[in-house]
Amino acid sequence: METFEQYELINNQKWTDLLKGLTVGKYTFSFPSIANINSFKAVAYKLNSDRLGRRYSVVADKGTKKVTLTIKDV
Repeated sequence: METFEQYELINNQKWTDLLKGLTVGKYTFSFPSIANINSFKAVAYKLNSDRLGRRYSVVADKGTKKVTLTIKDV
């Protein structure tokens, strides 16, 4: 997925589509608001609890509104 596609999903708050569309690896994203970060984290943790074969780890820096996302296969 290209960067512009990732940010289109972020701007449209399509967290599940973003998370499922990314490959295993580490990513850093800027978010428009802290509320968006909280919502994104909630979806990531929900997907973790669904045990779909991936583990999403989210580290947020609310001061800069940046998120570091790590995706691993489990």
